Amino acid sequence: MRPLVPLLVVATIGCNAPDRGPRWRETAATTPRDGGVLRFASQERIRTLDPAIAYDEVSIYALHHLLDTLVDYEPAGTRLAPRLAERWELSSDGLVYHFWLRSGLAYGDGRPLIAADFEFSLERVLRMPESPFQAMLADVAGVQDVIAGKATDCAGITAIGVRELEIRLARPNAAFLYVLAMPFAAPLRADHLATAGDRIRAMPLASGPYEVGTWDEGQRLVLRRRAHYHDRSRQHLDGIVLHEGVARDTQFLMFERGELETAERLSAPDYLWITQQRAWAPYVHTQAVMNVFGSRMNVRVKPFDDRRVRQALNYALDRRSISKLLNGTAVPAHGMLAPGAFGRDDSLAPYPYDPEKARALLREAGYPAGFSVQYVTLANEEAEKLAASLQHDLAKIGVRIEISLMSGPTYETAVRKPDGPAFSFTSWLADFPDPTSSLDPRFHSRGIADENASNDSFYNNPELDQLLDAARAEPDATKRAAMYRRAERILYDDAPWIWGYHQVTTEVRQPYVRDYRPHPMWLRDYTSAWLDLVDGEPVLR
Repeated sequence: MRPLVPLLVVATIGCNAPDRGPRWRETAATTPRDGGVLRFASQERIRTLDPAIAYDEVSIYALHHLLDTLVDYEPAGTRLAPRLAERWELSSDGLVYHFWLRSGLAYGDGRPLIAADFEFSLERVLRMPESPFQAMLADVAGVQDVIAGKATDCAGITAIGVRELEIRLARPNAAFLYVLAMPFAAPLRADHLATAGDRIRAMPLASGPYEVGTWDEGQRLVLRRRAHYHDRSRQHLDGIVLHEGVARDTQFLMFERGELETAERLSAPDYLWITQQRAWAPYVHTQAVMNVFGSRMNVRVKPFDDRRVRQALNYALDRRSISKLLNGTAVPAHGMLAPGAFGRDDSLAPYPYDPEKARALLREAGYPAGFSVQYVTLANEEAEKLAASLQHDLAKIGVRIEISLMSGPTYETAVRKPDGPAFSFTSWLADFPDPTSSLDPRFHSRGIADENASNDSFYNNPELDQLLDAARAEPDATKRAAMYRRAERILYDDAPWIWGYHQVTTEVRQPYVRDYRPHPMWLRDYTSAWLDLVDGEPVLR
């Protein structure tokens, strides 16, 4: 593939290009070709490649290509399928998962991948106070003894021979398989950790289709196809290159020059331009992300202790303005669960824009003249624009908000305390497409007791608690879905948030990038992609 051109040269030449349509075309090939290097970029930087710690989006981009887990999502959706596990069984009481590994699994150095490696990696997470994933394993029997230092081995995680693994739960959790699809649940050999030591953050043990070639931290990560991988259909590419810390407008300029194979989350001018170009239409893909944005209210603090006030603010929000403000990259939300999430009630429409109804609800609640309140948001351009739009909408019903800006860390600490800001911007990104990843942490009363409350609305509803607990344990998918639709209705009516929107990500690919579109969970998953190259080069139009 062509070497990277200095950005100054790109800017100079790109401005004179008369034709901004695709420079290359697809051939008639239908069988995937092997070879080539796929290059992409991110505005953010990789923080670590240690899967026991990595929790940011960009690090996960890299780790997904490096690490395999027992189960994984199908290429085009959120259904789970076997990966390193050949099959699994769940006991009739929903407490014991038994996995059988595929035969002949090996790491890049040729050494066998065995069941004991999963036992070691999961127990390592439990011994690491700094790991954000301990809570996700809380349902496993014996976990608390390991976390408390009373045991070095977890009684609920047992390797049975070379190819069998058993995980016993203390209580049923119908979403537990999703947890095991996360990168932190990838296998790790004890001797590799002993050799790598603190360098494990840059030396993950590759169990997936690619391994680290080089990593110039903050600049560029190069992945290469690894040896001894069991599924060649997931490693058509010779390699993958991730450029770190590249501004969105620069990414698109590089993409137009052919220095990147894909570009996503385009800046507003580039997004508006490319979505209007007929020639680019087949190569522009959108995907609703498993997230939600809105404004949370501390329901224990006046005036937000009155449900009528919270509903009034929902009726006052003009979600059409949000969509315009975000250039169509958002869909209105009626609750936490994004389009495509299990248990989402698609028949439940977002609150309509109805200022008159909002004013009537405020009068009923005893606020005929409205009220004044501070609103806290993040100190970044997009969050500030959204806050200004909200301020404009609420002013129409007599609610006067004073906007206060905070940095990310300060914001995270402040809003999670009962005496912190009562009204603020909020968002949530689900770890997996099951309601337990969103509804439980944000609205179950258990989330209030934490030192840093994940339930930062301090919402406590015994009916919802009981419903969420029952749904978590329910093995029947149809019954579970019905329970979550009921939970969505409760939260819709009680309105601890102003339900805002779900983000839609847009990614454009070069015509020669085949069998690829953004994944609903992994987003940038190139394990099934291949490059339609002839003699190592894309075909010009």
